[in-house]
Amino acid sequence: MRFNPWILFGRIWLGIAYTFMFLPLIVLVLFSVQKNRFPGFPLQGFTLQWYNKLFADGNLIAALGHTMIISPAAATVATGIAFLAAYAINRFDFRGKSLLLGVSTLPILIPPLILGVGFLGLLSRVHLSGSLFAVFLTHVVLVVAPALAIIQLRLAQMPASLEEAAWDLGATELQTVKKVVVPFAAPGIFGAWLLAFTFSFDEFIIAWFVSGFQPTLPVAIYSVLVASIDPSLNAIGTIVFAISCIVLVALELLLLPYLARGRQGS
Repeated sequence: MRFNPWILFGRIWLGIAYTFMFLPLIVLVLFSVQKNRFPGFPLQGFTLQWYNKLFADGNLIAALGHTMIISPAAATVATGIAFLAAYAINRFDFRGKSLLLGVSTLPILIPPLILGVGFLGLLSRVHLSGSLFAVFLTHVVLVVAPALAIIQLRLAQMPASLEEAAWDLGATELQTVKKVVVPFAAPGIFGAWLLAFTFSFDEFIIAWFVSGFQPTLPVAIYSVLVASIDPSLNAIGTIVFAISCIVLVALELLLLPYLARGRQGS
């Protein structure tokens, strides 16, 4: 086999890229278990005191709990709304269709600072500001647009003849949506949910305006950073990273049987 320097160069470049991506996470984990309060090298020994402090204080853990409640709920509701809107946009012609598309993209076009002030004023009028429900509502509005874009792209690839064939075979419109449209759009729906969850999990500015005394994790981390340098932040970051890895492995194990069936069927 002839030696190809471009293959070697590509592997080296790929290794550098992966190192660049994962090195901050490795350093985060290392700093979360070192004795020195101020992160730096060389490491000053192994300790779990920052994790003990994290759970003893409880504020960051409570904020993580708030985020783990709001983000999946907001992603689920937003994905459901996005699917219904995407299906209507792709399958029907109606008055105001262009207006619906324009309105759905406004939340990602307006600067978050302006949105935060607007949401704060609106929710204060209806006495909802300062609650987790307020954060949930604002996150739903914020993440519908990216979820809609992904699901609409997937539905645009679906031939209209599939639905017509289902109707010809006696299926009702609801049965067609349930047994034809939803399975076809499932990859897009799943991808839209993951993107919406990520956007909601990381969102800071709007949550900072409307969360009040029930902050999400990004707001709580910002509050700690303003006060002082706390190694507990490295500990909570490590916990979030571990949760992400566990969810990723669980999804892989969940999808593995379906992938194996697909290969056997092909």
